[in-house]
Amino acid sequence: MKIEVSRSHAAALDRVDFRVVLVGWWQAAAHRHPAGIQHLNVEIHPCADSEQLAPIIHSIQPGWMLVGQKVDDTEIHRIFSRAKAIREDMSLAILGPRRDWRRCERWLRRGCRVYLEDTVELGRMIEAIRAAHSLGVNVTDRSIFQVLQERSTGPAPHLTRREHEVLDLLRRGLRNQDIAQALHVTENTVEYHVRHLLSKFGARSRLEVVERASALGLA
Repeated sequence: MKIEVSRSHAAALDRVDFRVVLVGWWQAAAHRHPAGIQHLNVEIHPCADSEQLAPIIHSIQPGWMLVGQKVDDTEIHRIFSRAKAIREDMSLAILGPRRDWRRCERWLRRGCRVYLEDTVELGRMIEAIRAAHSLGVNVTDRSIFQVLQERSTGPAPHLTRREHEVLDLLRRGLRNQDIAQALHVTENTVEYHVRHLLSKFGARSRLEVVERASALGLA
């Protein structure tokens, strides 16, 4: 099967920043032009049939594969392996159910660069791909990211108002004496709160308290 690329389409390809091949169904692209979507210098080309995958990749040279709904994990692995055999530097983005953090975690470990909820809008998906490409980071939804953080660091502990204040001053590198002066309390009171913070975060040092609090978005 050969896919013809018109002159106007070829000229458009020269102006795009990213080319994406879309495999599977995606609501944001369901009612758009079947030949492809051009948005913010990004072209998304749908691939309705896996047999068209190789010709599409050869024709438009996409740097990304976006996998939508109705594609199971076994099929994703198969088609992405085929795509990588043609274009080795291709990156993977996946759309998935909002609460399926296990699937997200599994695919991030397998090299997926972007994993977003399957209801995501076109513009946000493009922004995510741009960020992943330019910054060299993995991008996922905040809700899924928070679950993955809790899985790796444990749930965020409840802190009192005073503990939040002490934690903020620890983050700034202040000593107990300086914290006591800033909060108008005794050093013994500061030591009491620091011990509680060490216990709540399961930390062995003040630095580890700050590191774990930062990982949980508390500092």
